[in-house]
Amino acid sequence: MRLPLNWLREFVDFPATPEVLADRLTLAGFEVEGIEAIKPDFVGVVVARAARVDPHPNADRLSVVEVEDGRRTYRVVCGAPDVTAGRLYAFAPPGAVISHGRELKAVKLRGILSEGMLLAEDELGISNDHSTLMAIPQDLPLGQDLAEALQFADVVLEVAVTPNRPDCLSVLGLAREVAALFRRPLRHPEVDFLEADETIDQYAKVTILDPVACPRYAARLVTGLKVGPSPFWMSHRLRLAGLRSINNLVDVTNYVLWELGQPLHAFDFDRLTGGEIVVRLPHKGEEKFITLDGQEREVHPETLFICDAARPVALAGIMGGQESEVTGETHRVLIESAYFNPPHIRRASKRLGLSTESSYRFERGVDPDGVLLALERAAQLMAALGGGRVLKGKIDVYPNPVPRPRLVLRISRTNRVLGTAYTLEQVESLLQDLHLPAVGLDPDNLAVQVPSHRGDLAREIDLIEEVARLGGYEEIPVTLPEGVVAVPRPPLPVRLGREAKELLVGQGFFEVVTYSFQSERLEGLLGGRQAAPPLYLANPLSEEQALMRTSLLPGLLDLVRRNFLKQNRDVRLFELAKIFVPQPGADLPLEENWLVGVMYGARSETSWHTPPEEVDFFDLKGVVEKLLEGLLVREASFSAEGLPAYFRYGATVQAGGEAVGWLGELLPTLGERLDLGGKLFVFLLNFDALCTRAEPFPLYTPLPRYPAVYRDVALVLPEAVSAAQVVKALYRHGAPWLEEARLFDVYVGQPIPAGKRSLAFHLTYRDPERTLTDEAVDQRHEALVKALAEELGAELR
Repeated sequence: MRLPLNWLREFVDFPATPEVLADRLTLAGFEVEGIEAIKPDFVGVVVARAARVDPHPNADRLSVVEVEDGRRTYRVVCGAPDVTAGRLYAFAPPGAVISHGRELKAVKLRGILSEGMLLAEDELGISNDHSTLMAIPQDLPLGQDLAEALQFADVVLEVAVTPNRPDCLSVLGLAREVAALFRRPLRHPEVDFLEADETIDQYAKVTILDPVACPRYAARLVTGLKVGPSPFWMSHRLRLAGLRSINNLVDVTNYVLWELGQPLHAFDFDRLTGGEIVVRLPHKGEEKFITLDGQEREVHPETLFICDAARPVALAGIMGGQESEVTGETHRVLIESAYFNPPHIRRASKRLGLSTESSYRFERGVDPDGVLLALERAAQLMAALGGGRVLKGKIDVYPNPVPRPRLVLRISRTNRVLGTAYTLEQVESLLQDLHLPAVGLDPDNLAVQVPSHRGDLAREIDLIEEVARLGGYEEIPVTLPEGVVAVPRPPLPVRLGREAKELLVGQGFFEVVTYSFQSERLEGLLGGRQAAPPLYLANPLSEEQALMRTSLLPGLLDLVRRNFLKQNRDVRLFELAKIFVPQPGADLPLEENWLVGVMYGARSETSWHTPPEEVDFFDLKGVVEKLLEGLLVREASFSAEGLPAYFRYGATVQAGGEAVGWLGELLPTLGERLDLGGKLFVFLLNFDALCTRAEPFPLYTPLPRYPAVYRDVALVLPEAVSAAQVVKALYRHGAPWLEEARLFDVYVGQPIPAGKRSLAFHLTYRDPERTLTDEAVDQRHEALVKALAEELGAELR
């Protein structure tokens, strides 16, 4: 928000330099990001009168003008076609300096000495306009310095207004804050004008068909207008505010917007069919609309239209349309001043990808009670600058007034929260300075009626913040906090998440964080069709963030590719985050937490005594086994069935008899699409499912009192029998003495018959109640081998 200080002084007198004012505003919550001193680009230019204008005897397009500045008369050769005797102009006598540092001297033009120059705006460095002489007020004293007469020099503050304070997106709003900070009276603009005998009801009508999206709509009709350039004081202020001057009628709406914070719109009334305004949603066939900037825009069915009796003429609260804009032929203007529902305007603006000064304010919330003040101010200025007449009366459709809350502020709580010792009278005075009417209910309670322009005040704590702001944060004493700090135990999923990250980092992995948004390119990397399409963003930041990810794996594989391009060829990455699984028939996807990791490259760092070896499936399986063991996931097992189509081979991870994820090597085609030559090993674990199958705490197991007895057994089995099946059978038939069965050798080849393999296990027997003898263990061991032979077809090697 650009704040010209000369404009601000019309509302409040403040005894401070721009730097001090900037510091006070910043401490009050309005950070001043910059201070810009505005200085004229000319020296010695004065106010002068064209006393006489004669044609140049030697040139058809030049005039000879006698110019008076109150001290002497100059003869000036002028090429402007609109120079008129008796009018005041900006005059640069010899010795004056105009834009770009050009010093004027008396020179002969077509045989006549020209003593100075009558100036256009571009010659003063004000704008690029050279079509006409600069128009200045005709009541200025002759000979007065032009920069002083027009108050050209100024200082502009660049104020960062927070989203919750839309009331301060105006000169008046910031003036309220300055008046409160310096305890000075606030002045409002004087609105007074004569109305014509004709009434607006004879010509115009307003209907609101959607009072939720548009709670209030007011209008005034001004006739007999003439379009022309704005006076310097208005165009100069608009330029300082960062707005472009267009013409006197349109500039009025922008001026009032910046002055009072209420967006307005001016319709050419003669171009409104039936003289009617209808506020409604689009009808069928109204899916496109051409805005003032000439762009044809796709309109969502929930976008609010301002229409006449036949067609849409504006996008409510955002931008007007070409078919009703003010042109050079406009003579009658209908001024719109309305209050639109903030969320409605915000959604429409985002869908259209169109943000304007109007939508910026409407989507944050304007003052519903300030609609009429802005309307009257605009009618006053438009009639004065356009030479028009304001018709009697105004249209104000306000079916359901916006309620204003009444809050109770406890002085005791205020002091407890802030650590201060304010009295009720002090707090009441601070609130009154902020134009917050407060009435004491008892020695500890104030009733505050929230004004309509303060939509950010909804709770008692909001009022406490206002007391802190105006009282001064620097006035709050510095104290140490008191109380007992209770550290809550995080829930199980959070604890397990931390533990999983530590376990993987301990095995050489690096944690990564990728965007929840994904490109269609990555989404299609794994191939296959989903039961429902992914959720696409309505307004993505880029094509690379077009939809919500349905898997963490594509993002991790893309990071492997990026590391590979940066010569990092050995990569171990993991991510624990949400994915968004589309659901058939549902508007929103199902959110699930997944833990996904990838291994690529060498098993360990290359050394002079260690030959390079690539990671393999068993490295990956070991990582997952250690992870599940560390998370206390019981009854974990692996199965070769149920793998996704993008795996070359691998295993389904099961816990408690249900699948919770997969691990294995990806298809080589995936690596080729990523320009990666080696093998890619990945694991994907449904972390939510793991959390439900993990023990919340490790169970205490006492140290064994009796020694163990060890036996090794080598079994020849069909290759179709997995080691996991054998281990389950060993534990089942070896109970209750078999404490551990560990596979330590796998052999295929002679003399083992084809189609079979040898699996060797190290068995640990122990009885917690007594010492086992070799004879007892041998009997149990023989029974175990016999049971395996019957169940699995095992032969003792």
